[in-house]
Amino acid sequence: MSRRTGAGTRLPAVTFELISAALHSAAVEMGGVLKHSSYSPIIREMDDFSCAVFRSDGDLVAQADFIPAQLGAMSLVVKNLIERWGDAVEPGDAYLANHPYMGAMHTPDLNVIMPVFLGGHLVAWTGTTAHHIDVGGVRPGTEGPDLREVYAEGLVLPPVRLYRAGRENPDVVSIVAAAVRDPRSTLSDLRAQRAACLIGVSRIEELAARYGTPRLLAAFDEMLDSVERAVRAALAALPDGESEAEGFLDDDGTGGPPQRIHARLVKTGDELLVDLSGTAPQLSGALNVPWASTRAAVVYALRAMTDPSMATNDGILRPLEIVCPRGVLLNPEPPAAVSVRHNTCQRLADTLVRAASELWPHKAVASSTVAFFGMNLESVSPRSGLSSVMAEVVGGGTGAHAGGDGLDGVDTYMANVGLMPVEVAESDYSVRILRTELIPGSAGTGEHHGGLGLRRDYQVLERPATVTMYSEQTDPRFPPRGAAGGGDGAPSRLRLFGPDGVEVPVPSKVTMTLEPGSVVRIETSGGGGYGAPTRRPVVAEEADRADGRLEAPPRSNDDGPAHRRRQRPRGERAAR
Repeated sequence: MSRRTGAGTRLPAVTFELISAALHSAAVEMGGVLKHSSYSPIIREMDDFSCAVFRSDGDLVAQADFIPAQLGAMSLVVKNLIERWGDAVEPGDAYLANHPYMGAMHTPDLNVIMPVFLGGHLVAWTGTTAHHIDVGGVRPGTEGPDLREVYAEGLVLPPVRLYRAGRENPDVVSIVAAAVRDPRSTLSDLRAQRAACLIGVSRIEELAARYGTPRLLAAFDEMLDSVERAVRAALAALPDGESEAEGFLDDDGTGGPPQRIHARLVKTGDELLVDLSGTAPQLSGALNVPWASTRAAVVYALRAMTDPSMATNDGILRPLEIVCPRGVLLNPEPPAAVSVRHNTCQRLADTLVRAASELWPHKAVASSTVAFFGMNLESVSPRSGLSSVMAEVVGGGTGAHAGGDGLDGVDTYMANVGLMPVEVAESDYSVRILRTELIPGSAGTGEHHGGLGLRRDYQVLERPATVTMYSEQTDPRFPPRGAAGGGDGAPSRLRLFGPDGVEVPVPSKVTMTLEPGSVVRIETSGGGGYGAPTRRPVVAEEADRADGRLEAPPRSNDDGPAHRRRQRPRGERAAR
């Protein structure tokens, strides 16, 4: 297998802009194909996926902005694929991988990667990664905060051929179908991922036909170089300096004590050192973070503090040095479990942004929620009668900043996943959404207020259901912090009510069986405030009161499930 680069070919500026824009557009189009062709709500409705184009050596050159947690992560999968398969790669192949210690993020994120050949030479790759509701393992939905090894987290795949020379590989398909709880969903989504990759291949072929292969390859190189130059220029414009910040996970995933995340940043000239070695050792539970996700968090923070509008590619890594020894929870030794790594990624992102705010004080921002409530609920589809798993994610408030208030009820930092529509949840799963609402008083106050957190109630219907649920930031010692004199946001809270409406004590991370009629309630944290509250304009304060945003959130046990406070006909929803 030969690989070609654009070394020595010079591009006119206009040609470069046209090709680079077309490659980014191809990644966006791939995302549209995947979203509208997929079977599972977590992809189709909640947008938990990413699409990208890579150079022949695996370097990321263009990625659509879907999920920040996957920024720059997929290139590690491609590089592992190249190392594993080498010259055996053929046109029409499509590779499947999800191994967290071979470049992937956690086992539910399945990567489908395809090579692009021009004139018999490998010139590029197209790739997708998408969260699948279940990839087997000991828990419905695969994830579990208390899992001890990656082997308990479902099917673990190094790069294998899902398609060979354009034909589906029946051996791999049979293995996947036998290992997961909902093979129809999983296989349908994998085929949608391959369809997205095929669109990317076609668009690259069209660009080569229009501009010539040498110019296309030269554009790959220049795209990486241009992002590197932009990042170095942004760093060079800052005074040299050092900063640090720390944050804490509520626990270790198994009921243990809080766990420290520490980041030290050293900016020298046009380079940045990110030292994460002060972080706690790897954990016995599944909150550990594989290297791909840790690297993605650093890329996210640097891009956010330099220029969020810049192109997404691996050029941003060139001015970076990341220090993170093996054996800490941000770079664990295998076979440590990692399925709930995203909660840790959120806290890491918040810690990095707070540290970076000292180097970029004009861009300082209050902390956003890192609660990242996740729930995997074993269910049965009311439409098909088949077993299924409902995967849900609930966001909260973002932090305020010098330019204004935070955002209400969104997925923050590394996430950007949408809230599952009520109609989809109730059509596809045996659950009822009793209410979805913003929580008054959950945001930190200031000259600019943080965004409000979300409250949502889920009622289990018809039969007992195994559920895994988890939330961070339930410890009141670690709320979203205010900035520049602003107040902290409220912590998150996970509550459970039995079929009789009586509240049942429940930890913030748990797997258990719920009886029909049980109600799970999540209340996510709001964002921190920015600036002294006394500086908030009177007109803004009056508007807050008129909208009911400043009311203290109810904390007593008498605010039970909505269905217990007022009986409704079976078909009427209480969501508002």
